[in-house]
Amino acid sequence: MYDHNQTLVPDSFLALHVRHGRSLLERKEMESRYEAAELLAQQIAEVLASVPDDDASAQRDVLRSVKASLLIDLLHEQEAEADWVLTRAAEICGWEPPAP
Repeated sequence: MYDHNQTLVPDSFLALHVRHGRSLLERKEMESRYEAAELLAQQIAEVLASVPDDDASAQRDVLRSVKASLLIDLLHEQEAEADWVLTRAAEICGWEPPAP
């Protein structure tokens, strides 16, 4: 049954937690993790906005640094989610997505 209060989780995030077509997380946990990741991406994008739009090298460097920090402080052992957060933050800024 459809619940109008469900969060619409994008396919790109769902794919991080699906194996063989089956979700590895309960719906509520998936929604919660997505909402946290999206909020984190929005906050990171605010900081990234200080990097010049025309300096691709600086953008790559800062994305690498942020990813390292995420893996140490927040998303340790969750590299796929860290990559998703950075890709989303880059998208918000209108940057090229970070290389995998």
